[in-house]
Amino acid sequence: VTSLREIDWRSLRFDFAIIFAPGTLESAPHTSIAAIEAPRHREDAVERAATDDFPNISAIRVREALQAAANILEGIGAAITGTAALTLLAGAVVLAGVIASEHHRRVYDAVVYKVLGATRRRVVGLYLLEYGVLGLITAMIAAAIGTLTAWAVIRFLMEAEWTFLADVVAVTTGLCLAVTLSMGLIGTWQALGHKAAPHLRNE
Repeated sequence: VTSLREIDWRSLRFDFAIIFAPGTLESAPHTSIAAIEAPRHREDAVERAATDDFPNISAIRVREALQAAANILEGIGAAITGTAALTLLAGAVVLAGVIASEHHRRVYDAVVYKVLGATRRRVVGLYLLEYGVLGLITAMIAAAIGTLTAWAVIRFLMEAEWTFLADVVAVTTGLCLAVTLSMGLIGTWQALGHKAAPHLRNE
């Protein structure tokens, strides 16, 4: 074994260690390096104290570099969030298109139910049950695919520790279900507003 290395970009410690046999580097010229973490208001005092005791050292501040890296990561996070929002919006538009394409059949079914004596409440309940099952199945499939993709990206591409966010999955699933039920309810309510005679005569 010649070296050990484990990188944690979130820490300020050195992420490598080199192993040598005793007596290899004792007489060789070398440079020491150290990292100091201090509050912002104490940075100047710490730097002055270090340079007073060791005039030949060089102090390099990394706070600005870390802040710049954090800003870049925040920008990437915002871009990912925006992309996810656009994806959800596109999915909602597609869902609305599917529901709209089924509107004629919904109107005909609602008319038949009304002729057979079904109440408006019962018809709405049937359609909400149908849309609820549809939305739940769709949300579960989307959550499974999204979770698996996130795990693969974090684990293999970014080589970081993956954490399952159950609350985020639950909220996303609930929102998908709510949107599906809302669109289905709107379409059902419009279908129930049609009179039975014209549709039965045309059919």
